[in-house]
Amino acid sequence: MKKFLTLIVLVCAITGVSQPALAQVQQHKEFAAVDQTMKTMMQAFREGRGDLGLLVARKDAVVLGYSNRQQKVITQTGEEWLQGFPGKPAEDEAQRHRLYTILDISDTGAVVKVTLDYPQWLGVDYLALNKIDGQWKIVSKSWSGTRK
Repeated sequence: MKKFLTLIVLVCAITGVSQPALAQVQQHKEFAAVDQTMKTMMQAFREGRGDLGLLVARKDAVVLGYSNRQQKVITQTGEEWLQGFPGKPAEDEAQRHRLYTILDISDTGAVVKVTLDYPQWLGVDYLALNKIDGQWKIVSKSWSGTRK
């Protein structure tokens, strides 16, 4: 538990989220539900399974980011993004590190920062979630990153 709290403090320092703000988010009545949604999304990343991602992301979600390699803005639907998952873990999965921080929650909306530290890529996703028909769903993703 002590290591977990130290990690949370470190993440807060890096992301600029204050401890009182983080504590307030963690005490929100919807925190556990948003956290479970993100755990499912992290499992989808680990296992390379877009079908799991579709359990927590809308097919019509908006995914937008700037590709340095292609020198242009890339836009996709949530379905297109998740169809790009390979259906199995990446060969270098053991070397990939992901961390998410729930930055803000209201009764029907949340914002989550996901840091992706891969052997060849360092990226950040900002996910917007909405509570729709009683379920938390990713409705948009804004990403950025650079090749290492």
